[in-house]
Amino acid sequence: MKKLVLFLLFMIGMPYVLSFENVTLEYDYPSQVLVGEEVEIKVKLINTAGDNVWECHVKIDKEEIPDYVLPFIDFKVDEAKFKAPLYYKKNGKNGEDQVSLKFVFKKGIRGGTYSIPVIFSGRVGPCKDGCVPLPPQEKKIKIAVIIPKPLLSIHTNERIEVKTDEARIPFIIKNSGTGKAENIVITTSPENIPTKIDLNGSTLAPGEEKKGEIIIDATKLSSGIYSLDINLTYSDQDLNNAGLKKTVDIVVKKESPPTTPPKENTKGDMYYTQGLQSFSEGSYRDAINSLIDAELQYMSSGDTEKALECRAKIESIIDTLTAENKEVNRDRYYLLIGLLTGSAISGIGLLLLIYSKGI
Repeated sequence: MKKLVLFLLFMIGMPYVLSFENVTLEYDYPSQVLVGEEVEIKVKLINTAGDNVWECHVKIDKEEIPDYVLPFIDFKVDEAKFKAPLYYKKNGKNGEDQVSLKFVFKKGIRGGTYSIPVIFSGRVGPCKDGCVPLPPQEKKIKIAVIIPKPLLSIHTNERIEVKTDEARIPFIIKNSGTGKAENIVITTSPENIPTKIDLNGSTLAPGEEKKGEIIIDATKLSSGIYSLDINLTYSDQDLNNAGLKKTVDIVVKKESPPTTPPKENTKGDMYYTQGLQSFSEGSYRDAINSLIDAELQYMSSGDTEKALECRAKIESIIDTLTAENKEVNRDRYYLLIGLLTGSAISGIGLLLLIYSKGI
């Protein structure tokens, strides 16, 4: 008899319950978060049930979260209640309210996608605190958990030329990872290439970059090609170390100081040309006279190369004279010695010989 009464009461209430719609829920939450970053799930309740709603709230269903995940979640707000009553229609507009659930994935959790179940419950009807319960709604919030890890790269020229005693290699360090890089250190190798590092700071946040310079002391480097390794080491916030290497080819081109060319000697060139002309015409005396004058001019102006060229021409003429006269007397022997010991003396001695022999 009791069961029959309950059944009849249920049948009487059914049309009343079925006459209502459910409420509308809108969720706003991040699709991915870093370990240690607070997660906020915003839940907006829009009353589309057909009457006022009461005792509406949302909560995280911890019983549905696996045991191996639950210890790594720090729940800040795991249940929230909407205001009541939330009117169905007021001034032609559906009633709305918003609450937030908050929690943090703690250090030690593995990276991956996790499902957080959120359950909604409430009541609807004109009577205080609602007449009948609303159908429960469950939403599985899927969030990707990222372990913060820095990922540094170094950017610089792969080849530089060094022409002075100092060269600078600019470089940029970029962090394209998800975590902060700490304990950033730049070194170079080998040690026989002396360098200094100019780098401000030893940390780098995700998405940021840092500029620096490597100063090379090239005073002890000879001309050639050298390979310089730029070594970058750093760590994450858990002091896990990482590193990389960038190689730069250094081309050392040390230029010798430019030599000052001898001053133009018009008189020397004129005497030299006259000497060659006289020699070609068979006038040895005039040729020797002109070449001696040219040699003296070149020596006075510091053009040693041209002076030696004149001396060679004079000696060539002496050889020609010796070949034409089979006897080589002592005077000519002394003449040759004079030519080798000094232009001025040789010139005087040579003239005396020429006039005495009637050349």
